[in-house]
Amino acid sequence: MTDLGRFNHHPDPAIDFCIEVEALEGMAYNRRVGFDVEPTLEGRLSRAFEFRVGGDPIAVQAKQRLREIEAARTSERLPNDPR
Repeated sequence: MTDLGRFNHHPDPAIDFCIEVEALEGMAYNRRVGFDVEPTLEGRLSRAFEFRVGGDPIAVQAKQRLREIEAARTSERLPNDPR
């Protein structure tokens, strides 16, 4: 059996990262519409930002999408929002 990558989705690190970004996009959307059942969004975002994408073009695009998710998330916060 092959070990899974850092995010436990796929053995290939780049694919594993891309799947994680897709999952984070769904979690961020759920939070935005008021369906926040996943308290680990911030921790998972931080962990995903630590991933170095290297030269994989799809992973580079996923990293850009991750930045967009974080920008949208932070722009929606109220000044006193602890999230």
